[in-house]
Amino acid sequence: MTTYVAVFALVLGYLGLVAAYLALRTLARLRRATVVLARGAKGRETMLEATERHIELSAAVAEQLGALRTYVDATRSEMAAAVRARNTETARSLRNVALVRYDAFEDISGRLSFSLALLDDDGDGVALTAITGRSDTRIYAKGISQGAGEHALSPEEEQAVAAALGRRPQPRRPRPPADRPVASVS
Repeated sequence: MTTYVAVFALVLGYLGLVAAYLALRTLARLRRATVVLARGAKGRETMLEATERHIELSAAVAEQLGALRTYVDATRSEMAAAVRARNTETARSLRNVALVRYDAFEDISGRLSFSLALLDDDGDGVALTAITGRSDTRIYAKGISQGAGEHALSPEEEQAVAAALGRRPQPRRPRPPADRPVASVS
């Protein structure tokens, strides 16, 4: 039995020796890695120095991003104010336009007469009407306020105003014949 104990002790001793050898090899690798971290490899900066440098660079980038964010926010505010001002100007411009051509008299064809509406987004502007006869053309201008005429509008003028504002035009009412007098509205 003592032989078994001796063999067992030798095997345990050998295993202890192998474990110690492996531990020393691992320790040597750890020491080399620690030296690289502490002193750097071949004259380069150490890992700690590189980490500190990257922390400083990250802080500088964060500061620049903050300044850029402030600049973008200020620019966005200025742009929004400029867009609001432009929208106000655009709303006041005469950009809603419609033209209605027609024959004012039965004996003259070619739709030479017309009514032209020039309105802004609020429906304010002017309606121009040119009535062409055999020997002359008469031009009338009527002010338009909020989509309604400041004076009585002809059916063609109403149609032009409605078209300029994007409303469905009213069906045209027939004009009275030229030989009958037209009642005037005051």
